[in-house]
Amino acid sequence: MTELALRLRTRRRSAIRPTWRQPLAIAGATIAVAWIVIAVFAPLIAPHNPLAQTFTPSQSPSLHHLFGTDELGRDVLSRVVYGSRVSVPIALLLVALAATIGGLVGALAGYFRGLVDGVSMRATDLVFAFPPIILAMVVAAVLGRGLRNAALAIVVVAWPSYARVVRGLVLSVGDSEYVQSARLLGAPARRTLFRDVLPNVVGPVFVLATLDLANAILLLSGLSFLGLGAQPPKAEWGSMVADGTQYFQWWWMGTFPGLAIFTVVLAFNFLGDSLRDVFDPRTARRSEEARE
Repeated sequence: MTELALRLRTRRRSAIRPTWRQPLAIAGATIAVAWIVIAVFAPLIAPHNPLAQTFTPSQSPSLHHLFGTDELGRDVLSRVVYGSRVSVPIALLLVALAATIGGLVGALAGYFRGLVDGVSMRATDLVFAFPPIILAMVVAAVLGRGLRNAALAIVVVAWPSYARVVRGLVLSVGDSEYVQSARLLGAPARRTLFRDVLPNVVGPVFVLATLDLANAILLLSGLSFLGLGAQPPKAEWGSMVADGTQYFQWWWMGTFPGLAIFTVVLAFNFLGDSLRDVFDPRTARRSEEARE
């Protein structure tokens, strides 16, 4: 028994470790951690006050202003750094809320089935019937302009995907022998759901949440770009790109915020793909066969 356990442990480690040796996974983790550190220590990293209009307007990048200044004389680097304090934490919070709401709805629908499943899935189908950005725009416009309303709009758009994934996983796990045995032994539904079912769906939901962080940042930036999210003078990447589109002759105003969005989205996509390889045994098996 000990030898068999050692073999299984060695095989599991050999399947997981090479995934994290991939350059894309390392690059994604490095960029994501770097932006989180920048968001946490923005007051120490930013060279100037992001709202201070004390410099010459529309200066090109130089040693004094690495990212230049905008049309009002504000330092673009400082605004990009402080913009991370808006996009990254809000995206993490939105994904956590969407995963919690969608996960609970999907778990209840997959476990109890019947009427609960029908009502829950019809609600998710209703949300899926609209393109995400269009529905987010409609919800944000109805609630009113502002960062908080834009965040609520993104939660409304994002939760159905988690409900669908969790429901499918709960349906498959709920038909397993140990869950059926717990039901026959009279275990309460809440105890069976949280102790036996939900721990088996954490991995795929975590992968989806990592990938969804990129979508949340894109949606938040898109709403701010359209004027439905962060309002002036708050430093936010989407609104900064929108300001840059009005001054194409000063390319740095929209380029650097756009690069910030690009790097964060790319990092979380790399991380999500790597985590999917880790939690998917079929992918790990294929990579192991390729090495052999």
